[in-house]
Amino acid sequence: MPHSEECRKIAEIIEGYRGGEFGTYDSSHVERWIAQFDEDEQETVLLETLKILKRNYITADNFTQFVNTLIDSDSVYNGEKDNYWRSVSLLDIQKNGNSQDELNDILVQAISERYSVSEIIGKESDEFIYLDDFIFSGNRLHSDMQDWIVNTAPNECRVCVITIGWFIYGQWSTEKRLKKIAEESGKNIKFVFVSYTEFRLENRLYRKDYSEVFWPTDSIANLDDYDNWFRNENFDPKYRQENGVKNKIFSNSRREDYERIMFKYGLKIMGFSSQNSGVVKPLGYSTFRGFGFGSTVFSFRNCPNNNPLAFWWGDPTASSSHPFSKWYPLLQRKTYGS
Repeated sequence: MPHSEECRKIAEIIEGYRGGEFGTYDSSHVERWIAQFDEDEQETVLLETLKILKRNYITADNFTQFVNTLIDSDSVYNGEKDNYWRSVSLLDIQKNGNSQDELNDILVQAISERYSVSEIIGKESDEFIYLDDFIFSGNRLHSDMQDWIVNTAPNECRVCVITIGWFIYGQWSTEKRLKKIAEESGKNIKFVFVSYTEFRLENRLYRKDYSEVFWPTDSIANLDDYDNWFRNENFDPKYRQENGVKNKIFSNSRREDYERIMFKYGLKIMGFSSQNSGVVKPLGYSTFRGFGFGSTVFSFRNCPNNNPLAFWWGDPTASSSHPFSKWYPLLQRKTYGS
């Protein structure tokens, strides 16, 4: 295969995905995925996907390293470190999936080794930690925290939301919503958000031309099927304008083509089913009308559904009559309840 080197490098990054639950993610797996794209599109997709994965694929080692870093972060421990880690309560309140359990286990092990403390999940305290790997839209964090704030949180406390990173709009809007819930509940809760600075990614509308998500230019309007999709979506499109400014996620020379290709195949995938939910968009699930969330972040635990559909949609074990059989995913998603 002409792009075997890129396929090999991508396979090296994703080989431990979900502990091999979906089979062996080797070069052949990547080759099978890329073969679904037109031949003249494959190099762009492989090079840009490799670039994103190198930077934004969160491995188990990345998370363990992050946890060990945050234990020593004064923005977390709020004063005297030893007392904080002996008295803090780790929240285990995630409604969907088991990511918080996995990540909490990593933190508990690190704290127990450092401070000989073991029982910190759900203990009585006025200092709390909500741990997750990333904030995308913030909807899951909002949903998880809402019931806890209203029904369980003490009248006065501090909550430290700790993630490797976040999309800037998602973090801002979620913090605003959580503060409002606390105020309406008559509780004095201080929220602190902690992440790696370099993992705070731009996705605000007024900064779309500098965005670090898939945000296509008006070149997508020339694609087959675009007009039909656009009529159904019924929104005022805010296309990205090329500005030549260096982007830490995408290559300037390939970004426009890459986004157009991924949008094209997202449209194709949406066409496989006549029963798509309203949140399904070509560039990833989103509650907003538009092209899709366009996330550029991946995790060893699961591929976020906020990422473009062409990365994760499909299931090679599905029956030939099922829409999932019509696309082979690079990083198959584990869905809730399955």
